[in-house]
Amino acid sequence: MSNYTQTVGVVSTTSVYTSYIERQFLAAIYGLISFAGVLGNCAVLLAVVLSRRPRTVTNVFVVNLAVADLITCLSMPISILAALSESREELLVSRNLCAFQGFVLIVCIGCSLNNIAAIAVYRALITRRQNSSRLRALFSRRGLAVMVSTSWLIPFAVGLLPIVSEFGSYEYDFKLSTCTFNPTANGSSTFSKIMVALYYPVQLLTTFASYAVILYTVRRHRRRITAATERRVAVVGSATMKLPPSPNTPGPSHKPAWQGLSANDRLRVAPAHGPLRQRSRPGSFPAIRPSSRAAVGPPAQGRRHIHRQIKVNLSLFLVVFFFLLCFTPYSVLMALLRNKSLKVFPFLGALVTFNSCVNPVIYAARHPDFKTVIRSILLCRPSQIPMKSSFLQSLLSLRRQ
Repeated sequence: MSNYTQTVGVVSTTSVYTSYIERQFLAAIYGLISFAGVLGNCAVLLAVVLSRRPRTVTNVFVVNLAVADLITCLSMPISILAALSESREELLVSRNLCAFQGFVLIVCIGCSLNNIAAIAVYRALITRRQNSSRLRALFSRRGLAVMVSTSWLIPFAVGLLPIVSEFGSYEYDFKLSTCTFNPTANGSSTFSKIMVALYYPVQLLTTFASYAVILYTVRRHRRRITAATERRVAVVGSATMKLPPSPNTPGPSHKPAWQGLSANDRLRVAPAHGPLRQRSRPGSFPAIRPSSRAAVGPPAQGRRHIHRQIKVNLSLFLVVFFFLLCFTPYSVLMALLRNKSLKVFPFLGALVTFNSCVNPVIYAARHPDFKTVIRSILLCRPSQIPMKSSFLQSLLSLRRQ
C-alpha cells in the first residue's frame, strides 16, 4: 500500500510530518514572519503619513508593495492554524478561510511582481530622462492611479480563476498542512501555465532590462562627472602656477593669473595677503581656493546627486534580489519535481512568505527616503522625523499643550 493515496480534488491521506514538533516549528516560523512583517510594513506606511520626504513617484509603488506584503502577513494566522491541524476533520480553521488564504497568496505575489517591475521601469526612465515633460505626464496622479489599480486587477483576475472555473482549486492540503492552491486538482496544470505566463516572463525581463539601463546610465554619468572634476582641477592648477610671488614685488609684468583663460574657465584667485571673496559671475562657477584639490559647484552637486541615485537604485535592486532569492527555490522545485507533496515544500512556502518582512529592513537600512523616518518611528521618536507632515505637526502641537 502506498504511503499516500489520491482522489479527485483530494491531495493526500498521509502527512509528511513525523512528529507534532515539526508542525509547531513551521507554525512558529509563520508566526515570526507575520509579526515582523506587520510591524515593518506598518512602519513603511506610517513613514509616508508622518513625513513628506518619502512622498515621491517611486515610493508610490513602494507603498503599494508594502500594502501587498502587509495583507500577506495579516493572513498568516490562517497558515499557523493550518500547520497545527492534525487531520482534515480536526481542521482548526474553516475551509472557506483556508481557501481565502490561498487566494490571498496568489493575488499578493502577482501584485508584488507588478510593483517591482513598475519601480524598475520608472527608475530607468527617470535616470535617463530626468526633466522630460512626457515622463511627468505619464506618471501624473491619474497615471499612477491607473498603474496601481492595474497592478492589483491582473493578479485578482488570475486568482479568481480557480473559484469561478474548473482551473484548479484552493483547499487544505492535509499531507503538507497548508492552505494553498491545490497543484493536483483538475485543471491545475492549465491554471499554473496561465499564472506563469501572466506573472513571470514580462515582469522579470522588464525588471532586469530596466536595471541594466540604470547601471549603464549611472556609470556614464559618473564618468562625465569625473571628467568635469578633472578639468576644473586642471584649471585651478594652471591659475595657481601663474600667480605672482607678491603684489608688492617689482617685476616686469603683473598680468592677472587668469589672463588667457576662457570666460567659462576663469577663476577668481585671492591675493596672498587677503581673504578669498566668494563671488560668482553669470556663466562661471563659484570661486574656490587655489590650493583646493576638490571641485565645488555643479560637479560636486552632480556627484552628490549621482551618489544618492545609486543608493536609491541599490536599495530597490536589493528588493528584487531578495524577492528572487525567496521565490526561486519553491518555483524551481515545483516545476522540476513530479511529486508535489514533499516535506520541503511547506518550509519553502514559508521562505516565500518571508519575503514580505524583508523589504522594510532594506528600506530602514539603506533607502535614503525611508531610513531616518522608519528608525525614528521604531524608536518612538516622532520629533526626530525629518520633513514632518502637517498631520504629524498637529499631533506634536497637541502633545505640547
